[in-house]
Amino acid sequence: MNDQNRQGRDEEGGKSNRADSVEAGSVPWRDTFDADGRIPEAADSTDGNEEFGEAAERKLRARTNALDALERANELFVGLPNAIDDRVRTYVAELPQWFRRSRTVEAEIRIGDDVFETDDFHPAASTLRAETRTRVGTSVSLTVVCTDQQSSTGQRTWLPTERELVEAVVSLIKSEIDRWEIDSLKRVSDGVAVLDSDLTYTYVNRQAERLLGQDSEELHGEYVWDAFPEAADTVAAEKITTALETQSPTSFERYSATKEQWVEARVHPSDDGVIIVFTDITDSKVAQRELDHVLETTPVGIVLLNAEGDITRANSRAEELLGLSRRKMGGKEYDHPDWDIWDEAGTPIPHEDHPVTRVRRTGETIQGFTHGITLPDGSERWLSSNVAPVKSVDGSIEQIIVALEDITGLKRLEQLVETFQPVDEILNSAAAAAETKQAICELLAETREYQYARIDEHTPGTALAESGVDGGSNAVAAAESVPLPMEIQPETAPAAAAVETGEIQVVTRHQSDSQFERWRADTLDRGFQAGAVVPLEHRGRVYGLLVLYTDRGEAFDSRERTLLTTLGDRVGQVLHSLTTERILHADEVAELTFESTDSASFFVSASERLGCTIEIIDTVPAADEIRVHYASVQGAPLDALSDIAAQTDGVVQFRQISHTEDPPGGEVEIGLCRQSLAQTLVTGEAAVTSDTVSDGRAEVVCEVPLGTDIGSLVTRVQETFPETTLVSKRVYTPDEKSATHSIRRALKETFDNELTERQRQVLRAAMHGGYFQSPRRSTATEIADALSLTQSTFSYHLRNAQQTLLQRLFDQLQQ
Repeated sequence: MNDQNRQGRDEEGGKSNRADSVEAGSVPWRDTFDADGRIPEAADSTDGNEEFGEAAERKLRARTNALDALERANELFVGLPNAIDDRVRTYVAELPQWFRRSRTVEAEIRIGDDVFETDDFHPAASTLRAETRTRVGTSVSLTVVCTDQQSSTGQRTWLPTERELVEAVVSLIKSEIDRWEIDSLKRVSDGVAVLDSDLTYTYVNRQAERLLGQDSEELHGEYVWDAFPEAADTVAAEKITTALETQSPTSFERYSATKEQWVEARVHPSDDGVIIVFTDITDSKVAQRELDHVLETTPVGIVLLNAEGDITRANSRAEELLGLSRRKMGGKEYDHPDWDIWDEAGTPIPHEDHPVTRVRRTGETIQGFTHGITLPDGSERWLSSNVAPVKSVDGSIEQIIVALEDITGLKRLEQLVETFQPVDEILNSAAAAAETKQAICELLAETREYQYARIDEHTPGTALAESGVDGGSNAVAAAESVPLPMEIQPETAPAAAAVETGEIQVVTRHQSDSQFERWRADTLDRGFQAGAVVPLEHRGRVYGLLVLYTDRGEAFDSRERTLLTTLGDRVGQVLHSLTTERILHADEVAELTFESTDSASFFVSASERLGCTIEIIDTVPAADEIRVHYASVQGAPLDALSDIAAQTDGVVQFRQISHTEDPPGGEVEIGLCRQSLAQTLVTGEAAVTSDTVSDGRAEVVCEVPLGTDIGSLVTRVQETFPETTLVSKRVYTPDEKSATHSIRRALKETFDNELTERQRQVLRAAMHGGYFQSPRRSTATEIADALSLTQSTFSYHLRNAQQTLLQRLFDQLQQ
């Protein structure tokens, strides 16, 4: 028992009527004390009807013992002196002497959580017990046992006087503790109101008067809900009623709008009624609201734990990051098995290495603890945890604060970069398209990121159905449960979208877009969480489709899509280079000559109207689907061609580079937002060697490796320009042994593989725009405008392109 909890009893309380202090309705000799606390002669206490003899003597002795025990209790407990623990301990030790079989009697007194007992006390069959509670709910009990186990004795029969003694002592102790607790409540800073079993006010201290807004005299004797009718049907009434019924303490809070005041009420029930302790918590509520505002507006997840490691609070961001509501988190231990956290290798983090465990052990702050966590829905997330202790004055940990930051995006980006780095090594040493695709698929499917990888063939410019998208030859899966090849019918729509737009197409378990619902359902049915179709694109042409599936729940976010798009462009560039190499290294090449009179071609239409010849020197892709054509005009004034261009839909720019009067003609720069005949052939992997239009008839000569599906190439051209015919085909063997051919091949490889797309555009536009001629036919600003660039950007890319090409040229000359 804590002595300090019972200190403060004044002298006036110590002089209270002793007879009243042992009042117990069942005790017939409760008035045996005289005014000085002394006991009259023993003979006076005998019943006049009782005959003298041995029985009367035993009865008298029992009464005398009981009165001695009560007098000793009165001496020790009335007034509740400060050293209450020692006095209770003394009384327990003395108590057995006042019972008939004192040598076999042991006793125990319990006051609240404090226990006082004789040395040999232990539960026995023969027990005498009385218990009660104070008005604030403190339990008081006295237990007496007989330890005599002799068979001849039998079960102990307690004298009525002994039973009455136990009840009287418990009543005396309870009464004095009641007085002390009430007196103590008068001095506390909180408000205190005492209600009897009928919920009528019997006591209200000054602090309660202030908080309740009524005088104690007005409240005394009033039924609580008559005094405060507005609270009769509120949580306050429910809590008080429940406390009385269950005899369990409880609490509730109330807010007064008129006073702008928050009050906490703690209800302590007893058999005699309840004591309600009121505390003004307005300041703490204001601070709480401010803290709530801070916690809810911070982008970081905050979790508060007590010193034992139990979660006491969390903000909404923590709910989101941990995938649990605050209700489910409350009271949960930090190391509960449900928290599935692991390190970068995927290994569960042991208890001793947990950051909270380390903080509790060392008392030091831990920052930047990186770990993965599996959420209740099965998804995974990467978190960075900062864990700090809040210490008391003596240095002990009172609270632990955990700040959680979502680094899933950064971690996934890091992992994906590591995943794709080996792909670059494969691409850098690529020699054949089929082997390169297979190696890429195998590498991706062996990572943690993807469980299935496949590259489908696609011939640029053809419809998807003609491109061999069959899920066969290049499919690789990491799990044996994944069928090879997968059925690709649900992938047709996203594959077509990827080819048409040149953009990655994605489906996830959260995606609600009905466009790919069939693909989504098929993906989930196969046990995956997400799928992607990545176009392998280069210079606006799709050379294949990379199909990926993963069991990651949060796959294919914007960062991953960007990386996959970059990967697709890189693979597309390599596939383009391998195709070009196939043409350069072909043992035999087919030279094809096409003729077209299709007026859908601007150059065919313009040459027919002007009766001139137009030779298209080069076509450079520019911004917004615009292609800039550099052409030489013979036999017509350029102003006339300019007038036709101004009247033709699809012509977005026209600029004269140079002109001659006799004969009329010159060089022009023409921007078109439609595809030309030559450009259509280029998308089919043909190498155009000449493109000339005279008097409304175009002649385009191109080369393809022998074995190319020429029929498909012709069909593709005629779909765009129906009035086009293949007029000749010539097969020949390229001369690869000459030094000129070797240099040309090296420069082409450099141009295609080492220059960026923008560098190639700038270099071609500068060359055909007359920038390198003297005097210059076009300024840097004019060419930059044609390509929708600034002049400084044009100059930057041009210098870098020249340096790269010249360096490779000098390397070849020195061999």
